Amino acid sequence: MTSELLVKPQIKGLKEALVLGLGFVPQNLISFLVGALVRIEWPALIQRWVNRAFVGIFQINMAEAEKPLAAYQSIEDVFTRGLAPNQRKISGSYVSSADGVLEMSRPVTLRQDAVQAKGISYSLPDLVLGDKNGVINASWYTTIYLAPHNYHRVHAPISGQVTGLRYIPGRLWPVNRPAVRAIPGLFVQNERLVFDVTLPAGGKAWVVMVGAFNVGRMSTRLFPDFVTNAAGSLFAAGPYRVKELPLTLSPAVAVGEELGIFMLGSTTVVILDQEARAALNPKEILSPEKVSMGQSLSR
Repeated sequence: MTSELLVKPQIKGLKEALVLGLGFVPQNLISFLVGALVRIEWPALIQRWVNRAFVGIFQINMAEAEKPLAAYQSIEDVFTRGLAPNQRKISGSYVSSADGVLEMSRPVTLRQDAVQAKGISYSLPDLVLGDKNGVINASWYTTIYLAPHNYHRVHAPISGQVTGLRYIPGRLWPVNRPAVRAIPGLFVQNERLVFDVTLPAGGKAWVVMVGAFNVGRMSTRLFPDFVTNAAGSLFAAGPYRVKELPLTLSPAVAVGEELGIFMLGSTTVVILDQEARAALNPKEILSPEKVSMGQSLSR
């Protein structure tokens, strides 16, 4: 279970104050209800209008989508759209796991912490294992934020064998910049899916999908019957516990292969151990920049 965080929230403006107000509402339940709403399939004529409005509001680029807009049967269907062939180029052995804004890619601190925002850090073992006392020997991390207009499928940033898959329950704070600046340890408070990956030549990586407010659902092809923030988890008895999800095989994944899907904007964090870092030679990035899935993040 994720540890309690004792650091005070950081209030620096109206946006941060509004984010903190979400601490007094049932985030997971509201997100579940929003998810139910965006999955409604309206009659065809109405759905086309709804789809056009959604695409217009969020400025979604449908030119790269695998299907025409009229073929999508709900807002969630639009949001989780696949890409048409050849829309992304896989350009290296360590690549961006998603479209979005690369917030930072940098070495891990000696305390096994990562920077969330200026003056705020969080525990990478806690992020990956749900246990701040766990050990993962992290050496490098890369954080990518996905806005609502982005393509929302998450892909393998490296090639290797998926040797573990876990669901870590939690809250559903927003993950936009005001929230990241305001909520200490936000990423280890939110629910997440974690993929453990072993590289062919040795070394380990962890791909973390962090859930977010509004819908809050994540899924993976590696365990198709599971989705986060489902009705059963909202009303489950007993404490939240980390759930190791079964893998019938140890699937080999190629760099750029799809791992999971976000149902709304969120964040991915990729962590490398020392051996993986030495093999992949990631480049340090300290200021935000736009990235596309498959873009090289190596030197």
